[in-house]
Amino acid sequence: MTKTIQEMPDIWDDQKFTTSRKTVLGALANWAVQQSPYLVPDNLADALREFDSAFHSDEIFSTDCDWLKANIRLAFMSCPHIEAWNNSKKGDVQIAFYSRYDKPQPDYDFIDLDALARNVAHSCTLAEKYNQLHD
Repeated sequence: MTKTIQEMPDIWDDQKFTTSRKTVLGALANWAVQQSPYLVPDNLADALREFDSAFHSDEIFSTDCDWLKANIRLAFMSCPHIEAWNNSKKGDVQIAFYSRYDKPQPDYDFIDLDALARNVAHSCTLAEKYNQLHD
């Protein structure tokens, strides 16, 4: 017996979908926590407020994944609390090798903002396109 895996939509296409600011904010909070070397990144609530002010969209808006990712990243540049996540608390970080078993100490780690923007856009896109397929 062969099991088949349900095909996922090609989410990185240029087809538009509708999403909301709340969806983007929720995905940002989710991924910031997941990518943080700490339980919660510093000043998360303030960072979300800054992002909400810097992210220029209506409450409900039409987008595609590439536009969403680019505009999330652009909004990050206006958010000092989010930009601070991209720096380690120890300023003397050097290139180092870590495996999945040997991780850096939290003070030497940081949140990669390009990956954060990609993950937020990807999550919003995947959720909305999945909903479109199953409505």
